[in-house]
Amino acid sequence: MELLLRSFQSFGENERSESTGGDMALTMTAHYLRNNPIHPGLNFRVLLMLSFVSGVVYGSQVVVPPKVNAVLGKNVTLSCRVQVDTNLSLTQSSWERKLPTGWVTLAVYNPMFGISIPPEYERRLSFRSPSMHDATIVLEDVGFADIGLYTCKVATFPLGNTQASTTVSVLVEPKVYVSAGSSALIDGGNETTVATCIAERARPPAEVSWETNLYGTSEAHMQDDANGTTTTQVHYTWQPSRHSQGHTLTCVVKHPALQSDFRIPYIVNVQFAPDILVLGYDGDWYVGRENVQLKCRAKANPPAQHFRWIRLDGEMPDGAEVVNNSLVFMRPLQKNDSGVYRCEVANDIGLRSRDIRIRIQDMSQKQMTSSMAIAGAVMGAVLALFLITVFTIVLLTARKAPPSTYTDKVIDLPPTHKPPPPYTERPPAIPLASQAPQVASFSQDRRMERRHELAERVPGRMARRDLQSPTHHSLSYQEWICHQNGADRVYINHREHYV
Repeated sequence: MELLLRSFQSFGENERSESTGGDMALTMTAHYLRNNPIHPGLNFRVLLMLSFVSGVVYGSQVVVPPKVNAVLGKNVTLSCRVQVDTNLSLTQSSWERKLPTGWVTLAVYNPMFGISIPPEYERRLSFRSPSMHDATIVLEDVGFADIGLYTCKVATFPLGNTQASTTVSVLVEPKVYVSAGSSALIDGGNETTVATCIAERARPPAEVSWETNLYGTSEAHMQDDANGTTTTQVHYTWQPSRHSQGHTLTCVVKHPALQSDFRIPYIVNVQFAPDILVLGYDGDWYVGRENVQLKCRAKANPPAQHFRWIRLDGEMPDGAEVVNNSLVFMRPLQKNDSGVYRCEVANDIGLRSRDIRIRIQDMSQKQMTSSMAIAGAVMGAVLALFLITVFTIVLLTARKAPPSTYTDKVIDLPPTHKPPPPYTERPPAIPLASQAPQVASFSQDRRMERRHELAERVPGRMARRDLQSPTHHSLSYQEWICHQNGADRVYINHREHYV
């Protein structure tokens, strides 16, 4: 029996963590008694005694968080809730702490006698709201010496003690800040450190990163400090460009001691030579125009300190003055104001210039447009009149054109007859009657040859129509009488011609 008691006492001292240790003790006790039968009355007394030693009381329970994170220099709350049945009464609740030298009592609450706290903890420790169901304490100004194991004990009548333990860890909230790089950011320069995000002396080490839309790289360095703290530095390296002037880098730090992510914005400052823009010339400067000027605008970092206007193709004209970095023409424009003008701007980074060519016209574009419109209208009217005249001449000429003529002239015949084809060669006299058959045959052949010649001279449609569809009968040579008047010859059919 003594061996059993010693084993469970040792178990109770080593397992001070909630009521689960007591449950294990009871389980082991039941297992032992089942394997080593004892007198029934003695069994009950052994179980009751072991229950008090192990801290398990049937009908009551102590609830504490398994682990508590305290922040260095701040207050921490150690919660302890007590669940007691109605048939039991709370005798006393207390907190103990395990030190290398052993267990020490931190605070005691007794419903009848009140609260007791040792002098060394009197200023830093207090019960939050002591009662039969609450034994929570508050420890102020937590330091590294407060790290360790804490146990909440509750004594009830008539069953005895119950307890639960929690571990206190001390977190160190990092000190976060951002520092600029060691050298200035110059447009077009080499890669350099833009900024460094530092989470100093954190426990455990902080998680540090950069958020940005720039195309740079991050490099982290960690350094161990005293009391188990760590300093984390993250450098952001990037090749400067004027187009990213004013962009934001954001340092983001995550740590258990922080209620939320810690964010610090950093504005990128890139130095660059002036970007120059010349305004005022609209392309419509003409002789006599007034109130005109050339404005020189420059974007630079650091700001521009030097402005100058010069003319490249001659002397600066009289009446042109520089006012507030602008070239102002104090008089109406003249033709000799045309030329190339330059604006020079400088800052600590460098000197830049912008040229502009000015052309002074004789009249404004509006006047030129009106003149061109009038000239176009006049030319259009003249062209229209010319076309009408040409069309009229062509039409009248077509109506007066003579009909097709033949070499030979033929006297008009009645409507029912068509004239024979003209002949260029005819015998000078009428042949004798004895020669009529031969002459008729010869005349017939001659007429056929003449038709083929006409078919080649006259348009094809008319020739084919005459050849394919003749509308008159062939006449014999004797039926025609030749009348010659000078160079012209006329053939008359004496049978059909009448007056």
